[in-house]
Amino acid sequence: MAMVMLSEQPIIAHAIIIRIKGSAPQIVGADMVIGATAIWNTIGGGALEHQIMMTARKQIANLQKHPQYWHRQVLDIALGPDMGQCCGGHVKILLEYIGHAELDDLKDMAKQGNAVSHPLVSGAPPSSITLADSHLPRLEADAFMAPQTGYRRPLFIYGAGHVGRALIHVTAPMGFDIHWVDFAEDRFPQTSVKDVDFPFGYRKIIAIDPAKLAGYAPEDAFHIILTHSHQLDEAICYAVLSGGGFARCGLIGSQTKKARFEHRLKKRGISDQMLARLTCPIGLDLIVSKAPAHLAISIAAQLAIWQEQGNNA
Repeated sequence: MAMVMLSEQPIIAHAIIIRIKGSAPQIVGADMVIGATAIWNTIGGGALEHQIMMTARKQIANLQKHPQYWHRQVLDIALGPDMGQCCGGHVKILLEYIGHAELDDLKDMAKQGNAVSHPLVSGAPPSSITLADSHLPRLEADAFMAPQTGYRRPLFIYGAGHVGRALIHVTAPMGFDIHWVDFAEDRFPQTSVKDVDFPFGYRKIIAIDPAKLAGYAPEDAFHIILTHSHQLDEAICYAVLSGGGFARCGLIGSQTKKARFEHRLKKRGISDQMLARLTCPIGLDLIVSKAPAHLAISIAAQLAIWQEQGNNA
C-alpha cells in the first residue's frame, strides 16, 4: 500500500486503463499514481508507461501554474502506430489530477462508501485511491492511501532467518497477502522498513506453535516452509498436508530431505496423493546457489509460476 504525501507531491495524476481493444501490456483496471518526482504501481508496457508519465508530468506542471478543479483527460492510444509497440492493440487511459483542492470532496465520497461509484473511492472496482474510511488505514494529515483492492492470495512464509528475510523483500511487490510466521519476536529483523519496500505490507505473526497456525490457514493459501529446524519443518508440513485445505506447499531442502520427510510423513498417515502436492526442494532447478538472495529469487520465481497457474497443475 503506497502512502502519497501531498506535501511532497502537491499534485498527482491517477492513470487507469479503462478500455482495451486487441493485445495490451496490462488489463482493464491496471493503474498507477504519478507525481512530479515519483510513481507508484504500473500500467505495464515500457513505451506506453513512459508516454503516460511524460504526459501527466507536463500537465502537473501546467496545473501548478493554472489550477483547474477536477481536471481529467482520456488518452486513446494505438500501441503500434503511436508507441511502436508490437502489442498492436488500442488502450484508453483516464488521467485524473488530484491536489489539495480535491481532498475534501474525496473524503466525503469515501465516507459514503459504496453509495458513490468513483475509481478514487473505496469500494469502486477495479482499484481505488481513498482518503479515509472505516475499513482502511486512517488518513495521515495531508496524505491519502493508494491500496490495491483486487484479490491477493494468502502466502504463509514460515521462518524469519536469512532466507525468509530475503524472500520477504523479493515477494513484497508480487501482490500476495503475506503472513510471516516464526515462534519468537527476536527471530524477526529489528530494523524498520520503508513503506515503499513493502507496497502491500505483511503480517508478522509470532506463534509458539507455527504448525497449529498452519492448520487454520485459508484453503487458497500458498505455504513456504523454511524454518531453522527440520523438526519444525516436518510439523508444519504435516499440519498442511493432513488438513488438505491448501493451494500449494513448498519446502526448502534437498532431494535427501524430501525422501526423509516423505518416509516419515507417510508413516504418520499422509497419503501418496497428498505427498505429491509437497514441492521439495522449492524453487527452480537451474538456480543451484545456496546464497539467501539466490534462494529467495528462485523461490519467488516458483511462486510467480504458481500465481500464473492458479490452483491447477
